[in-house]
Amino acid sequence: ELSTIIEEKKAVIQSEGLPDLKVIPFQIEQLFINLLSNSLKYTRPGVPPVISISSQTVAAKDVPGIKADPQKLFARITFTDNGLGFEQQFAENIFVLFKRLHQKNEYPGTGIGLSICRKIADNHSGFISATGKPGEGASFSLFLPV
Repeated sequence: ELSTIIEEKKAVIQSEGLPDLKVIPFQIEQLFINLLSNSLKYTRPGVPPVISISSQTVAAKDVPGIKADPQKLFARITFTDNGLGFEQQFAENIFVLFKRLHQKNEYPGTGIGLSICRKIADNHSGFISATGKPGEGASFSLFLPV
């Protein structure tokens, strides 16, 4: 689905092995597509996108902001890019339906992609968070129960 834009932008996508989880496959596929699509859309001019996908198992107690049984284990799947990034103060706003950080004429889109990601994470009893630095890139961490 994203092969054309990956080729056009000369993007590099690096991925580690992902965990085996009980999920709704088409929903997780949509979540991955939305996150990759954002990383491909919000790139710095003249800088080919590099997107890394990594995973690890973490306990809820080791993740600030997760409200779950401290002993509960989650697979943290992190998408990191070298794109535009964003001010950290907007990290929660980007998951709000139709909330955009840029004008519609700057970047195409409807403003629903990341809100869908949050809904899918919620639907799997998981969480999603974002961190960013302007001009350096963004990182999205998806936490799904193991």
